[in-house]
Amino acid sequence: MPSRRAIFSSYVIPKESTDLEEGVTKWSIDGAIGKTLGSKATATLTGSQWSDSWISFQHPEQYWEDADSPWEDMGEAYNGILDVTAAIQLNPDAGTAGDNVVFLYVKNLGTSSNQGLKLSLDNGSNYGIYIPPQGSINLRVNSLRMDNVLVNKADQDTQVEFIIAI
Repeated sequence: MPSRRAIFSSYVIPKESTDLEEGVTKWSIDGAIGKTLGSKATATLTGSQWSDSWISFQHPEQYWEDADSPWEDMGEAYNGILDVTAAIQLNPDAGTAGDNVVFLYVKNLGTSSNQGLKLSLDNGSNYGIYIPPQGSINLRVNSLRMDNVLVNKADQDTQVEFIIAI
């Protein structure tokens, strides 16, 4: 069985600005912190998790052997974007509802200020995480059940990319 893993990181540059005489703004690393911040981690994933349906780029006809009609007759390519018009459970396989999530990544692809995304980790009882347009979140967890991960639009419809792995 092949093994899978998700390698992820964050990188933060705390900056402060200084206005120069010429009307130019100079940015530099904040002197109180004096360095960049960040981390890198790896989440080891189950090698047999429901074929390739653990990412939003999954599609029933993504492989030529599964296509009911020739690709050239499809009319459009699948782009891996999930539309969010109401609450959606990010559980790609009903048979895995009780499995624990090891890694979660959600990116809001909305571009307008009213295309925020709400993320719930308790089956929709509380949307405690807000993901702004073009924002993302990644979590390495081990006690979050698959069926508890939901997204919903904050105001206007938006689109997401995601990875949810056991």
